[in-house]
Amino acid sequence: RSSPSFAGSLLATDEPSTATEWRMRRARATGQLDDQAVHAAREMLRSRRSDEFTRFDGNLAGVEGLPDFTDGRRAVSPTSLEQYAICPHAWFVKRLLYVEPQEDPEESVEISALEIGNIVHESFDRLVTEAAAAGDLPGFGEPWSTAQRTRLQEIGRALADRYEAEGRVGHARLWPNERRRILAVLEWMVDDDNTWRASHDARVVASELPFGLRGADPVLLPLTDGGTVAFRGSADKVDQTRDGTLLVTDIKTGSKRSFKALTEDPVARGEKLQLPVYALAARQARGEAEAPVEAMYWFVRRDRGRIAVELTPEVAETFAATVALLTSGIAEGAFPPRAP
Repeated sequence: RSSPSFAGSLLATDEPSTATEWRMRRARATGQLDDQAVHAAREMLRSRRSDEFTRFDGNLAGVEGLPDFTDGRRAVSPTSLEQYAICPHAWFVKRLLYVEPQEDPEESVEISALEIGNIVHESFDRLVTEAAAAGDLPGFGEPWSTAQRTRLQEIGRALADRYEAEGRVGHARLWPNERRRILAVLEWMVDDDNTWRASHDARVVASELPFGLRGADPVLLPLTDGGTVAFRGSADKVDQTRDGTLLVTDIKTGSKRSFKALTEDPVARGEKLQLPVYALAARQARGEAEAPVEAMYWFVRRDRGRIAVELTPEVAETFAATVALLTSGIAEGAFPPRAP
């Protein structure tokens, strides 16, 4: 038996299978659309076409249970607020409804960008941590030693082998080339870090600077309109120049295309908030509240280079105003999709 269409079969069948189909049959027979689902759909369409900010556009004003990060009791990551700035509706779905996209590991033929980043981050962190434990961190302007360069490659190879054994590297035929590229990145990082620190007369201070995690105090940001926001997270690397300037680095293995806005706006309209937080965290960890500090992204795999933001009073003011706007939007229930 053939079916002309869903509508055709619905009108001809003797046994509609759902309550919705029965209501559709009734509407077709009587010509009346006095139906709760139809009224709700029409309300949604009218609301979305209007100039008002309605619940169908993400207006949850007055709803109980929305988080208020300005009370300082619950720490928030800067990347979480960045995601809200980019798309409040996506933030609501992910952070409050806990909805995540479903991924099928069997469809992954290449190692993910996240796993590549993990290998690179963990390798360089271990190098710095081991050197610090041995009291062998490079001094002002001094390069990493040949032994330390070799050690970084050993760490990288061991991590790559572990990820492969755990089935996290994609197809076996594609992995060897990517493995070589990752080890080449680590080799380049040593050279670039040597050159950069020599030009700044800087020494390595620490790796993985935590705040609000692993027992470390959060970074507290007082807001001008009242309230305090507590931040949590971790910066990848801290250096210091001979004159005392702190240099905080966040390692990135992706493209820097979306970060170029930082050259004109220190927070990229709320979409890049990590660097000011990292700068404040470095001051806090060193106990130097007024120390000059510069935070930067270090792009090590694609579009190599650095993008830095100096924590000046003007940058700090812009950052605090941006955080106040974003946190108030969350507390007041504003979750439009891709807000202007």
